[in-house]
Amino acid sequence: MNKNWKKTVTSVVLTMALTTAGAAAYAADAPAQSAAPASSASEAYAKYKLTDLLDVEIKSVLSEYVTGGTRVGVVVRMTNKGTQITRVPDTYELRIKTSDGVEYTLQPSATNPRSIQPKTTQELSYMSVIDRTDTFSLTEVNWTDVDVYVYPKLETRILTVPVTDQTWKGSDTEITDKSMVKKWGETFKVLPFISPLEYTPVNINKEITDKGANYTVQLLVKNPGSQRETVPDFNIDGKTEVKVFSGKRAEQESIVLEAQEEKYIHYVISTELDSELTSLNVLTPEKFAQSGSNSVVSYNVGRVNIILPSDKSAAASSFEPYVMGKPMQFDRVSDVIHPDMEVSMVEFRMSDNEDEGSKNMTAKFKLTNKSDRPMAVPVFQADLQSADGYLYSGNRQNVTTTQVLPNSSLVIGYSFTLPVSETGQGLAIKIQDVTTAAPYKSTIAAYGVTLQEGMDDKQFTLYPFDVKVDYYTVQPLFNRLGNMTYSYKLRFDLTINRDPQVQVDAGFSKLQFEAYDTLNRLVATKQASLIGTGKLVTGENNIMLEGTTEQMERPITVKLYEVFTTPAGESKRLLGVYKS
Repeated sequence: MNKNWKKTVTSVVLTMALTTAGAAAYAADAPAQSAAPASSASEAYAKYKLTDLLDVEIKSVLSEYVTGGTRVGVVVRMTNKGTQITRVPDTYELRIKTSDGVEYTLQPSATNPRSIQPKTTQELSYMSVIDRTDTFSLTEVNWTDVDVYVYPKLETRILTVPVTDQTWKGSDTEITDKSMVKKWGETFKVLPFISPLEYTPVNINKEITDKGANYTVQLLVKNPGSQRETVPDFNIDGKTEVKVFSGKRAEQESIVLEAQEEKYIHYVISTELDSELTSLNVLTPEKFAQSGSNSVVSYNVGRVNIILPSDKSAAASSFEPYVMGKPMQFDRVSDVIHPDMEVSMVEFRMSDNEDEGSKNMTAKFKLTNKSDRPMAVPVFQADLQSADGYLYSGNRQNVTTTQVLPNSSLVIGYSFTLPVSETGQGLAIKIQDVTTAAPYKSTIAAYGVTLQEGMDDKQFTLYPFDVKVDYYTVQPLFNRLGNMTYSYKLRFDLTINRDPQVQVDAGFSKLQFEAYDTLNRLVATKQASLIGTGKLVTGENNIMLEGTTEQMERPITVKLYEVFTTPAGESKRLLGVYKS
């Protein structure tokens, strides 16, 4: 008991149904005082009078099986009400009593303070490993004054506090206090005396990885007070029907909130691939330093249980339906999208990718700078959620432009690969923050989206270009002076219109023409662009499809694709089919 140790908060608490605040037992005038059991968590942290100057409250009670016995621990908060330093009573032993009437004396942590400054509160930790492996429960904590200078030694009970409903028995413990069992979206506090910060669960994402699944839990933290507060160190575990998975906070640095400020924090829970979480446990950490050694025992105590929605698919019907071209509304706390940057979706189409046995979904977003100065291109992720709850990550189009000019726009595409069974019904688009809690992401906007109807072969859109096919022919040409193969000359008469307010760069989509024979074999291909040297223009365009066949193929089918490059490769969307 040499020096003060800092309390760290890391996990979550369970319901501590302790004692009634109004009935707090004061032990000054009676040899042994006790308190009535509490009926709610708000009463669980009641203070009791230990001496004229010292009040105590029970923060944590632990009873868990370990190798060779049962570890029993108690953490106490002690407050000095006086105006001078007050010594922690040396002769008081802290004892725990079991349901079968047996008492055990717990050892004080080597870091427990010996005295407490005036008008301050300190935490004191006590622990012992009891050589018992049978089932028993703890009923009370008491302080007993032991006078060893008389014979036989004189013991005087000073204060007794019941803890029947407060004991944490390890990660499998079920939190039963109704006041500490929260529905998804309900606000809670980690502990009433840790800080005034309030937490609200707002989003949970499940991502499949090569090692299993990651759940990312997003909490909104609000500081309702009038002074700066730091988010205490606590943790969140995920629970299935049969297992518990430990989580960790994504933000490693200290998070500070000014008065009335709100921020997000994120917890990542890694699970097995087929695990489905049903609830979350919020836990706070405790420590005990063994006297005479450098050994420190760390453990967590459950505080709050959060029940997850039974229907985690969150189909598109639960999101606001999106109107194509309308500016999206983003989370008011997030700063990923600047208020002067409007983001709207201008294309949302699906096509078959027969060669790869999948479907391709393309979503395009228009970023409009409403300010009078250049603004950096925001970095966000777009994910697609199917009607049955599966989440598909979009591959972002490579763009070289780093800024959006004033009163101008830029278009960025996202490509999604979906199973052939996808119907396109009941889809939702999620805009994700991938910078705040990198490498994990959190949702800043979500909408139910409807596919745009497919366009016929005579017109298509590569925003900001609208293209109409007025006339086309496909003519075979024999390369007599070359490699003695056939090429195919494609004549396309086009009408092209463009929105002049939208920027395009070298990463903009290209058109890819592919010629197929009667057996659906690829015999010739060519790329063309709507920008730069040799671009397609309004009027007649002649495109040479370099062939690989030594005989003329008739009839020829030309398939026209939009292609753009992403970090994951090339995105390819069918625009039209032309037969000759």
